[in-house]
Amino acid sequence: MTESQGVTVVAHRGLAAGLPENTLAAFRGAAALGVDGIEIDLRVTADGQVVVMHDDTVDRTTDGHGRVVDLTLAEIKALDAGRYAGPQFGGERVPTYREVLEVLQGSRMQLLLDIKDCPLDAIAAVVDVTAHYSASREVIVGPRTVADLLAFKKLDPRLRAVALVPGRQDVPPDLSVITEFVDAGADLIRLWPAWILTDEGAQLVRTVLELGTPVWTCADTLYGDIRADAPRDDLGRLVDAGVSGIMTNLPELLLDIVRSR
Repeated sequence: MTESQGVTVVAHRGLAAGLPENTLAAFRGAAALGVDGIEIDLRVTADGQVVVMHDDTVDRTTDGHGRVVDLTLAEIKALDAGRYAGPQFGGERVPTYREVLEVLQGSRMQLLLDIKDCPLDAIAAVVDVTAHYSASREVIVGPRTVADLLAFKKLDPRLRAVALVPGRQDVPPDLSVITEFVDAGADLIRLWPAWILTDEGAQLVRTVLELGTPVWTCADTLYGDIRADAPRDDLGRLVDAGVSGIMTNLPELLLDIVRSR
C-alpha cells in the first residue's frame, strides 16, 4: 500500500495508459493498478443531476456536442464517452456521481472531487449522496474558495478537503492565501509542481508542512505540470520535496517510483 510509504497515489480523472477519462472503465482500471485514490470532476446538468465530466462541454470526450449545464441527464447518458479512447470502450457512458460511489463501494478507495462551477445546491447534493453511501471518510472534496470550503465543512464536518489553491500555475500565491485556507479547516493543500520544483518552492513546502497541513499536487504530462520527456525525474523530485499526495495521469509510473523507495 503506497500510503504506508508516505505518498498517496491518485489517478487524475481515473487516467492510466489507454483508458477513457472520467468513466467507470477508467476507475475500475485504475483501481486494478492498486492506486490509493481517484480524482474525478463533477458538473451539474440542466435538470440538476451531478455527472462526471471535466470540460464544460461534452465535445472532447464524447460523440456529442454542447455544454453540460444545457443538457439533461438523459441527453448526456445517450452519448458515447469511451470510443474516442479505443473501440473496446465503445458504449461507455458518462457516469453520475452516485454511480461512481456504487462501483467503488467497499473498496476503501479514496475519491477526490473537483466540483466545477460549484453552486451551493451542487455542494448540498454531493454531500447528501456521499452520506447516503456512508462514504464521508473516503471522499475528499476540492474547494477552490474559502467560501466553498466552509460550506462543505458546515454540511458534513467529517469530509476532508484539499484546498485547490488558486493562482497562476507558474507563480506561487502569497502565503496569506494558503494560510486562509488552513485557518478555514483545509486538511490538505494542493500546490502546483512549478511552485514546488524550485529553491523557493522547497521552502514553501516546508512552510505549509509547518502549518500542520500535508501538501498534495497535480502532476500531469498532459498539461505540462511535469515534463513529458522526464516524468520519472519530476515525480521523484516531488516525492523528495515532501509531497504526500500526487494526482497524475501516470499512476503506474508513480507507483513504481514509490514502491522502489
